[in-house]
Amino acid sequence: MRDPGPGPTSSSPSAPPSPPRTDAHERAAAAGARRPGTTGRSARWDHVLSQLTTTKRLSVAEVAVELGVSESTVRRDFMEMERAQLARRTHGGIVAVDVAYSLATVPRAADEGSAQRERVADRAASLVEPGQIIGFNGGRTTTSVARRAVSRPDLDSRDGSPGLTVVCAALNIATEAVLRPSVRTVVLGGVAEPYSFELTGPLATATMRDLWLDTMFVGTVGLDLGAGLTCNSDAEAGVTRIMIGHSRRVVGLATADKIGHRALAGICPVSVLTDLVIAGPVPEDLRAHLEESSVRLHEV
Repeated sequence: MRDPGPGPTSSSPSAPPSPPRTDAHERAAAAGARRPGTTGRSARWDHVLSQLTTTKRLSVAEVAVELGVSESTVRRDFMEMERAQLARRTHGGIVAVDVAYSLATVPRAADEGSAQRERVADRAASLVEPGQIIGFNGGRTTTSVARRAVSRPDLDSRDGSPGLTVVCAALNIATEAVLRPSVRTVVLGGVAEPYSFELTGPLATATMRDLWLDTMFVGTVGLDLGAGLTCNSDAEAGVTRIMIGHSRRVVGLATADKIGHRALAGICPVSVLTDLVIAGPVPEDLRAHLEESSVRLHEV
């Protein structure tokens, strides 16, 4: 005789089916296992924006699993990215608003140098005032400063005037600025250097001679008491010097690994700066020189 099995009055509840794992979840889980050190906000943003340049769309759940953070953290990040006009939120995720971010969102290693750069960038961006005309030479630190400065919510344009004017000597920084409606972006002409994205040559210098800045942010490869601020290209240094000469305020940006290092080309003496934002220990001889030269020191 055939066993009919349990009838409809059986009290044994059936377990709900497990939700199917999609390819996206599998990829995210695998990536999350190999991506330590991406829980800091700047590291998360760099990762998300880098992914958007290729995938064009990300989900909250996928990013949360991949980075090992809560979905509420990811939603906050997505909300702030939309407010900064870096991307557009959708139901359950985020989409890219433009593919132009690829120049400026090369992933960075989450090391001590990266953490120092981000601290420098946070302090430097806080020095920007609404309505100012600010300038940048190229480099990772200046790019981070520009990204924070142009996304500040208090820089809305009013009465037809821009909330901020950014004069760019580097193409990737122009990319950061041009997508913000409240920011006027001025790009110097010239020849683009392949590694720094900086614009150099007679056209760049000629353009800059007709422009004036409120604040110039200067990134550097080396910072030495004798050599001053230095970089690896005399052509880039020449354009930066003109930008410095046309600015009321000159803010140097440095991390601990730059101190005592000399690169090929001199940008300017330390005494030319009005401010120096620096992360890491400051040697006593440099501290004394800054005080003697009336350079404001911002330690972060």
